[in-house]
Amino acid sequence: MARLRSGGVWAIAAGSSPRTAACLVLFLALPQFYLMPEGSTDIAATTVITALLVPGVLLAARRGSGVALLRLGLFRVLVALLVVRLLALTWSPDPRAGMPLIALVGQFVVTLALMVQAIRQDPELPRRLARWYWPWVLLEAVLVLTFRFLPDVEDAFLRSVGGIFIGQNTVAALFGGSPNNVFDPAKSGGLFVNANVAGLFLGVNAVAAFAMAAVTHARWVRVVGLIALAAVPFTGSKSATVLAVTLPTAVLAVRRLGPRAARTTPTGVARRNTRRRPGTWTQGHLWVGLTAAGALGAVVVLLTADFGFVQALAKSFGDRTAIWGFGAEAFLRDPVLGLGYGGWDAGFDAYAREHGIYRSFPPHNVLLSAWAATGLAGLVLTVAFFTLALRLALPVLTGGNQGRRVLALWAAAAVGWTLIHGLGDNTDIFGDIHLIPILSLLLAHLIVGGGEESNDHAHAHRRDPASPAVPAVGGLYRESGDITAQLPTVVRGPGPGPGHAGDRVG
Repeated sequence: MARLRSGGVWAIAAGSSPRTAACLVLFLALPQFYLMPEGSTDIAATTVITALLVPGVLLAARRGSGVALLRLGLFRVLVALLVVRLLALTWSPDPRAGMPLIALVGQFVVTLALMVQAIRQDPELPRRLARWYWPWVLLEAVLVLTFRFLPDVEDAFLRSVGGIFIGQNTVAALFGGSPNNVFDPAKSGGLFVNANVAGLFLGVNAVAAFAMAAVTHARWVRVVGLIALAAVPFTGSKSATVLAVTLPTAVLAVRRLGPRAARTTPTGVARRNTRRRPGTWTQGHLWVGLTAAGALGAVVVLLTADFGFVQALAKSFGDRTAIWGFGAEAFLRDPVLGLGYGGWDAGFDAYAREHGIYRSFPPHNVLLSAWAATGLAGLVLTVAFFTLALRLALPVLTGGNQGRRVLALWAAAAVGWTLIHGLGDNTDIFGDIHLIPILSLLLAHLIVGGGEESNDHAHAHRRDPASPAVPAVGGLYRESGDITAQLPTVVRGPGPGPGHAGDRVG
């Protein structure tokens, strides 16, 4: 009882100090640490700690601007999605199957609130957090490279200490009849049993590193991002490999043609330098065209250099369309409520036997998965989340300084990567449990830097009669309101079954 009481006191204290809690959550993002023995329930340490932080986060929100966060459209959508996932328990054939999904979105909500509070408390947070997080990303890249060329080392790692980082029951199922695609010689997962999730993790963290380096000017963080991006193809994830070429190219192209920073006159009036040398726009468009052609050429070379890659890509897409066919049929039968938790597994078995495909495949599409579990409401809220998350970047892109504009571009790329990858994989709105902290940090930067902070600055201009008639730009923007990837392992029971075996394709 004393331990429980002391744990509660620690949780309130840590949650009341958002900066400390943010460091802890980011530090645990990759290793997760599953300490329960095999045969019990696999629960990630981050899930437990996030739950313990709730009282402190709520107290900090009451003392700070929690009301402003609740007014944010993105946050309201997340809370509504949590409510819908809870309500879906009432019409689900297997309510227990929905508990991990509910726990994960709840963890995302709490982590996002925590990161917003932490950045408000300490604007230098990204610099302070760097040493707690980016070395883990570098370790994952090194492990992916090592395991790709030394598969026996990967096997030994999984059999010895893999359960601590992946989940004891997950590893037991991996070697007990429910294998995952890390056993494919052409794939490597590092601390993941699914190589496609590893590719997603490295890719999103690569662009996130570029985003953080833009505001911290930490060269070593940018180097970590480059290493992570270079390691993506070695995971063997086809979609991640293509995205590793196209998304950074798109960001660089937008940066080239994007708006330049506003210059301020001695009187404080912001103006843009509209004087351009003859041919500037022509040169800019030429640069973008050459960059796009180079990216397209790189993808073409990648595809044609290894015909097996093309064949594997075509096979993966064919398998996906077969899986999505069941979703289309089920949608026509009951478009409003969906299938509920466990409903997909119950109905897919007969469809799979009829079409000659593996009988435990999950939806492998973030939108289809949202509809299947929570119906039309969950689908609409999922679309709204991605739309609002991308819109958060707009005020920063149009009104922020150079560093924040670059951060906004890379943050939008991280959200876009999560969405695009999720359209062909079995992921959630945040990708995977390992990505919850870094995506929350990126979104929190957009919320504070492009929304509420700018809004407060605009109010300050209106209150101050000495302010110039035309305030500086940046003070006027209001708050903007591969196939197979494993289900994020938050709560996983022992033994094989659909929860362990649905991730073999690709």
